[in-house]
Amino acid sequence: MEHPSRLRAVTRLAIVAAASVGLAAPVRIRAQPRLDLVVMATTDVHGRLRGWDYYANRPDPARSLAAAATIVDSIRRVNPDRALLVDAGDLLQGNPLTFVAARVAPQPVHPVIASMNVMRYDAAVLGNHEFNYGVPLLRAAIARAGFPFLAANVHEASGKPFAAPFTVVERSGIRVGIVGATTPGSMVWDRDNLVAARLRVSDIVPAVRRAVADARRARAEVIVVLLHSGLAEAASYDTVSTGLPAENVAARVAREIDGIDVVVYGHSHREMVDTTVNGTLLVQPRNWAASVAVATLAMQRTRGRWQVVARRGRSVAVIGHAESASVLAASSNSHRAAIAWSTAAVGRTAVRWNGDSARVADMPITDLVNEVMRRETKADLSATAAFSLDASLDTGAITVAALSRLYPYDNTLRAVRVSGAGLRAFLEHSSRHYRSLDANGRAPAGGIVDPEVPGYNFDIVSGADYVIDLARPPGQRVTRLVIAGRAVQPTDSFTMALNNYRQSGGGGYAMLSGAPVIYQRDVDIRTLLIDEVRRVGTLDPARYATKNWRLEPVAAVGAAFGEQTRARAGEAAGGPGRASRRSAVGGVRRVRVIAMSDFSRGAPAAGCR
Repeated sequence: MEHPSRLRAVTRLAIVAAASVGLAAPVRIRAQPRLDLVVMATTDVHGRLRGWDYYANRPDPARSLAAAATIVDSIRRVNPDRALLVDAGDLLQGNPLTFVAARVAPQPVHPVIASMNVMRYDAAVLGNHEFNYGVPLLRAAIARAGFPFLAANVHEASGKPFAAPFTVVERSGIRVGIVGATTPGSMVWDRDNLVAARLRVSDIVPAVRRAVADARRARAEVIVVLLHSGLAEAASYDTVSTGLPAENVAARVAREIDGIDVVVYGHSHREMVDTTVNGTLLVQPRNWAASVAVATLAMQRTRGRWQVVARRGRSVAVIGHAESASVLAASSNSHRAAIAWSTAAVGRTAVRWNGDSARVADMPITDLVNEVMRRETKADLSATAAFSLDASLDTGAITVAALSRLYPYDNTLRAVRVSGAGLRAFLEHSSRHYRSLDANGRAPAGGIVDPEVPGYNFDIVSGADYVIDLARPPGQRVTRLVIAGRAVQPTDSFTMALNNYRQSGGGGYAMLSGAPVIYQRDVDIRTLLIDEVRRVGTLDPARYATKNWRLEPVAAVGAAFGEQTRARAGEAAGGPGRASRRSAVGGVRRVRVIAMSDFSRGAPAAGCR
């Protein structure tokens, strides 16, 4: 048996040795602190606060911010004090609820803001549609938000930022800098509202670079950038004639600016789940609150500072999730007002007006819009797009909702003076929605409809007789152009009614740049349609329809109609929230769309790589 004094000495030596090892090499006996930081995101909500289709007056469970709130709450429970919630813009406009909230029955707190306050958003970036109802309404909405709206590239005439360039929030002791910037295209699409408020929107990339540096100086250890800007698509406006910077730069921001951990982007109404560029994770949630993007950052604390050591992205579709009662309550008054407004009958029709072939044939439903615009402005011509091929007017009562589906945007009416050469250029530009038939008269591989030129940029003109020949190359397709029985000459001059978006060059219609404005009225075109139906009581196609344009040859018409019909059927069957965008920006692509069951408490998400 050892002597007690010897035992005490050995024990003291062991304790000292253990302490010495701990002091000399703490890494070997103590694991580095690690945790996951979760960034949840929505974008392009456009008023879809609840799963309700105001146009059809029925539930729409695939699109609902209230259902997204349930997903957010579930993730927060699994990640206490480690989750952030952000939005990438286009919130305050987009459906009858937001129109009613802005123009018909305003609430003390805008329903979108009230809903986001309940969900406890940490930040949102301004989208271009935030300016649609004027800057005073936007300022009022921002004032009631319990979170900051960000925009590093929006400034007042004095140079003062209109909104904060960045904010810093803290989660589990980690300082997260959130930077925001929005598309310069607002200077085209909402020029009048921005000029009236003396605001300008500048280039995204340098503004974000400065804001990221400022956020780092504010001791942010993680940088999240919110962009209302597409990935890398061509601008929908002419950057040369407008002098504006690029519209879609999310890929450039990730590639050219170091030190960004996550870019959450929107605007293009697509979905990107998990792509890395230059070490930056890019995610884009599905528009209309159809999904929640979830970016998980694996954090490790080294030498007293937190660092991101791994990134992964996921997407959770809202369909199948219950709606949050508190978010439903936040928008209940506006919801009831929107239903009452949209279901109101304003007239009747004895025949059905179809819109399913409005982009391949001259249809009375498009002539209705054009003639209302032309008669109001007393212009020679009128131009509009067939915004939705699902728009139709059924026999019987015509509701506000039906007319809202026909004209879903809050565009106001303008008229400009255009030359004969400008009119021809306008029609040639419009025809880019279609590709040319090949030498054998067949549709090209990939289809005759060009997916990069959306249908809302295919304008149809009333007042001129014209033919578009899709056997010819772009720029040489208008083979007949006659007005009042006379072939149009380049030096001729005409007046043309159109919407404010097109008049400002939206959709790349650069030939309208500088065209003299001869009519401008601050009333949206949809309201003019509603007033027209109320005035006449019963709509008769004969009052509006004139066959004045066609596509050739017949093979092109058949191919286009077939492709558009299949696309509509696919959208109806698949719904939103499942299509993922492939990376075309030189990044590492990892895609997985998951369900909430992957967020089992205490277990990592399965298959996140």
